[in-house]
Amino acid sequence: MAYADILSSIVRQRPEVVTLTCEARNALGTIPQDFPDRWYDFGIAEQNMVGAAAGMSAAGKVAVIHSPLATFVTMRAFEQIRTTVAMQGHNVKIPGLLPGFSTGFQGPTHVSLEDLALMRAIPGVTVMAAASEEELKEVMEYAFNTAGCVYFRVPNDMPNRLPYEETPPPVDQPRPVRKGPDGLVIATGGMVARTCRAIEELLTDGPRLGLVNLSLLDPPPTDALIALMNDYEKIATVEEHFVTGGLGSVIAETITEAGLGKTLLRIGVEDEFPDRYARHEENLRYIGLDATGIAARLKKFFS
Repeated sequence: MAYADILSSIVRQRPEVVTLTCEARNALGTIPQDFPDRWYDFGIAEQNMVGAAAGMSAAGKVAVIHSPLATFVTMRAFEQIRTTVAMQGHNVKIPGLLPGFSTGFQGPTHVSLEDLALMRAIPGVTVMAAASEEELKEVMEYAFNTAGCVYFRVPNDMPNRLPYEETPPPVDQPRPVRKGPDGLVIATGGMVARTCRAIEELLTDGPRLGLVNLSLLDPPPTDALIALMNDYEKIATVEEHFVTGGLGSVIAETITEAGLGKTLLRIGVEDEFPDRYARHEENLRYIGLDATGIAARLKKFFS
């Protein structure tokens, strides 16, 4: 189910929800036609949009704000999200559209590899990432049932569903995708399906790895993560994000603060800006975040 369809259903069911955009009307589907008095376009003015969303929240509305790219809303309007929304406890929902390398063809400035770190750094902001279209609906329902500011990544090339071996727990808990005795891999967002393919590539001559999908990054489900990691000596994380501040940092913090003594590999984008104009999959191959690249890193680490 596409983002616009899920949001339209939420708008229909919740009269307090209003939608705001900065030239991202396409993300709303038919909402402007179906609910003409519940959408507003601010042009190229993310900071103004966030301020308006805070004001609408103060008046009892739940504002959902849209910028064409995750990097624009989280970076250009960071101070407004921090000071005007989060610091005041306003009920604003922020989808991170086209995150990671999704718009790498427009150049390094349009790539969003800091968004999770930025949003995690703001007290009171709930941070999530969807890994499939089926899960996106659960993520959005969770977001709208959670008070305050919620940021959630919406990858543009998610599978319809993930191949869970068993019925997964609720979306705010770590979700085991597959079991494996030789090590544990935790992935988030668009990397979950690719990591699943990478683990399948290793079945012939590599380690047999377990895979967990973590949608709720902040506040993380610490107790459940500890319970999952207790059975393994080595843990790896995979994310389409800088290795600092995102999923890898969540797991490193959890391991350290619980005194687990695990060995951790963080697979993501190293501490260097990307330098290429390329389509999504080409950028992932170049950086080593396609299934083949992930498999190579996992095999070396767990062997």
